[in-house]
Amino acid sequence: MMMGYPGAGKTTTAQMIAKLTGAVHISSDKMRLALFPEPKFTPEEHKLLYDELDHITRDLLRAGKDVIYDANLNRLIHRKEKYDVCQEVGAQAKLIWIKTKKDTAKQRAVHDSRSHLWPPDEPADKMFERISEVIEEPKSDEHYIAISGDHFSKEAVKKALGL
Repeated sequence: MMMGYPGAGKTTTAQMIAKLTGAVHISSDKMRLALFPEPKFTPEEHKLLYDELDHITRDLLRAGKDVIYDANLNRLIHRKEKYDVCQEVGAQAKLIWIKTKKDTAKQRAVHDSRSHLWPPDEPADKMFERISEVIEEPKSDEHYIAISGDHFSKEAVKKALGL
C-alpha cells in the first residue's frame, strides 16, 4: 500500500517496485480514468472506484500474486480497509510511505501534466492542500517502509525494500 502527498512520487515508486518484484501494479488514477473518462471525483465515483480496486486486489491476492495498491491511502480508516482485505485473503500487508517535502510534492502535483487528476471544480493548489491536510501518519502498530520521494532511484528503492 502506498501513502504520501499528491505528487510525492507514489506512482513512480510503485512502478519501480513492480519492475523489481514482478508485483501487479494497481493504480487508482488509471482505474479512475478507465471507469470514468471524464471524472467528477464525487463520493459515488470514489466508492465505485475503490470497490473495483478492492475486488481486483482480492482476486489477485487469492491467485497468489503480489499487489501494489497505488492510491491515496493517507487516512488510517482507508488503510484499515486494505489491511482487512489482506487479512481476509491471508496476505501480508506492507505500507510504503513516500516521504517528500511538502513544497516539492505540491510543485509536482499542481503541474499541468497532472490536470486529469484534479477535480474539475477545484483548483489544483486547493486540491493539494485539502488532501495534504488529512494525512495521518502511520500508527505505532503499522509497520511501514519509508522511502524518500525527494531524490529516489531504483537503487534507493531496492535498499529500502531489502532487495
